[in-house]
Amino acid sequence: MLEQVDEQTEQGYVLLQAAVAEGALGDVEAAYRRAETLAGLGDEAAVVLVRVASDFVCRLSLAQGPDWTTSTDEDGNQVNIEESSPEERVFTRRMMAARSAGDAETFEALLGSVCADPRRRRTHLQDLFRLTVDEAELHGQRARRPFTVVRQMTNSILKEGLRQEDWNR
Repeated sequence: MLEQVDEQTEQGYVLLQAAVAEGALGDVEAAYRRAETLAGLGDEAAVVLVRVASDFVCRLSLAQGPDWTTSTDEDGNQVNIEESSPEERVFTRRMMAARSAGDAETFEALLGSVCADPRRRRTHLQDLFRLTVDEAELHGQRARRPFTVVRQMTNSILKEGLRQEDWNR
């Protein structure tokens, strides 16, 4: 079982890097297909990959904590943007709010609840992986150096997933 999880997780790392590369190069359609594949991996692999993807998004985004769930209207009033969002995007926003605020307990609780619910698991994880692609596309266009976006994904893998000593296995 452990070997299968390791193999799936390693496959997930490659899929995630490929999705980020495709997103950074502007091939969002292909990257979204990879996001669908990532959302279908086993629970152990998915949990690691969600942590990696969330770290990556936090590296690239300026949004912190409540910035993920609220916005300011033209009059300067705080607006809850979750009210007009589909359920899976509300999940993604809450995951990113918890992650960027350093609230590991809420992050893990949200992740655990979605992984335990077969009805929501695939769509919700896919939305989070699509956000990862969207951030890669945005920053790939801004920087005009897509490889730097992929490098940030590699840094997230090293931090949240694969240990550096495992790269030489």
